[in-house]
Amino acid sequence: MLRNTFLHLPGIGPVRERALWQRRILDWDGFLAAVEGGRLRDGIYKAAAPVVHQSVAAAAGGDARFFDGLLPRSETWRLYPEFMDRALFLDIETTGLSAQFDQVTMIGTLGDGKPALFVNGVNLDQFPAYVAQFPLLVTFNGSQFDVPFLRAHFPDARLDQAHIDLRFVLGSLGYRGGLKAVERTLGLARDPAIQGVDGFEAVRLWHRYRRGDRAALTKLAHYNLTDLVNMVELVEIAARLKCQRMTLLGELVVDDPRTGPKYAPEKLATWIAQRLRL
Repeated sequence: MLRNTFLHLPGIGPVRERALWQRRILDWDGFLAAVEGGRLRDGIYKAAAPVVHQSVAAAAGGDARFFDGLLPRSETWRLYPEFMDRALFLDIETTGLSAQFDQVTMIGTLGDGKPALFVNGVNLDQFPAYVAQFPLLVTFNGSQFDVPFLRAHFPDARLDQAHIDLRFVLGSLGYRGGLKAVERTLGLARDPAIQGVDGFEAVRLWHRYRRGDRAALTKLAHYNLTDLVNMVELVEIAARLKCQRMTLLGELVVDDPRTGPKYAPEKLATWIAQRLRL
């Protein structure tokens, strides 16, 4: 999907992007060929061509960070198919909500299909070297909580990767609320052993472990890694729903010579008639 994306180019928004697809300009190679061949003569497209060349080089070189900040937060999912083999799913547990006063107790990760846990007092100091290997982070609300919290506690760690925050991707599809609420809406289950465990209970489990209850640490790890496993499901669900939505909307755009590409309501009746054979 990333190589079919034009939304990160200067001057190109969702409507222009869909108009390009409608004109069968479906990827970066097609875009460059259209500019060089004169099919795309508008100055906006010519000005975007150097960024397309940079995009081709970034994708080929595994540089996901190039695209960070160029895509809207609701569309960062487009990075996932290209970089899924080098994406790191990440979730943290803490003693509270303040990065200034509270501590990181556990960092759970899932990268290349392999889980890894970093526990305060055990191996937390190994996290910076580990996270530096990955060009893409996937979290739920991590841009607002996990990553800022980690930056405060690991100021020398590399945490400038491209970032898919599923809270915003799923929110743009109408799925709002916390991770567990979204999971329930989409039918994702959790092990009965951790039913009822939430962020507040995670803090209590940590304090029980610190008082000598090893089983509490096991339960906390189970809770943490379940977040990650379900996030894998969520990013794939989001990508599928987004692709379906773009396929539909792409057929409802017209390139008006006066105003540029725009949604054409009159095309909806035609689309319905064709689909329903009216």
